[in-house]
Amino acid sequence: MSELLEGEPLHSRQLVQGLFDLNSFSSVKFPGDIRIYCDHDHCNGVRRHLIKGKNTYEVDSVSYCFIRYICTNCSESEKIYTIKAELLRADTSSGYCTKIYQDPPFGLPIPKRLFKVIGEDNRQHFLQARRAIARGLGVGAYAYYRRIVENNKFALIAAVLEVARAINALPDQIELLEKAQRETQFSKALDMLQDVTAIPPVLLIEGHNPLALLHDLLSEGIHQLTDTECLDRAKDSEIVLFEIAERMQIALTERKAVKSAISSIMNRKNSKKASPGSTDPNVNAS
Repeated sequence: MSELLEGEPLHSRQLVQGLFDLNSFSSVKFPGDIRIYCDHDHCNGVRRHLIKGKNTYEVDSVSYCFIRYICTNCSESEKIYTIKAELLRADTSSGYCTKIYQDPPFGLPIPKRLFKVIGEDNRQHFLQARRAIARGLGVGAYAYYRRIVENNKFALIAAVLEVARAINALPDQIELLEKAQRETQFSKALDMLQDVTAIPPVLLIEGHNPLALLHDLLSEGIHQLTDTECLDRAKDSEIVLFEIAERMQIALTERKAVKSAISSIMNRKNSKKASPGSTDPNVNAS
């Protein structure tokens, strides 16, 4: 049940062992706590949420449950679910659970830099892809993410190049990225960057080239995949895009902080040298 609440989109259906209380088949058992992302200013991360309320309505042999969880860290953010529970057989406590409502909507938090990576022109495509994933619509979600990458493939290389320049990557690495950016065919550009040494290490995902990961996920035609396969690939594509955006944000922010620190150090050093009457403590006064 925790897996269904924490990590599955709407309309996901799972067989749950021990779903019902043996003494009362109208009583559906829910986990006392779940771990899920909290977007409160004091949290901004995965936090523990405790169950705070549950209402159940029965329609024939089906139970509809409304459950409320509250974050233990900020004590303010709530997660609300509606679950449809169906008994498997009269002689068992197991049953099928279907998630039919979730607020806030299902999905990972959106990184701040995402739209700089995929482009503002793809904002609506991205939001449509998110809605499709939240509703469990695999073909639609896959089509939108495929369109986003297709529309933005050279901009993705440009974003990698921006990071490489910002972190003072090796000249050969920058030259190769510039050459790939000038290439008119994305497949050829990707071939140039297949080796992980072509990408700044800070952008590698578990040692893998993020551009190659996206290409592998979205290169199959929609008609070659089932809806479930499309949904899995769309969810994986979202994770990879989010990870790229997060890593770029971290790399550029850290570089900015380092440059600021060095500038402050040099300013203090120059100011000390320019101060009238300053003396070298290692030189004895005559």
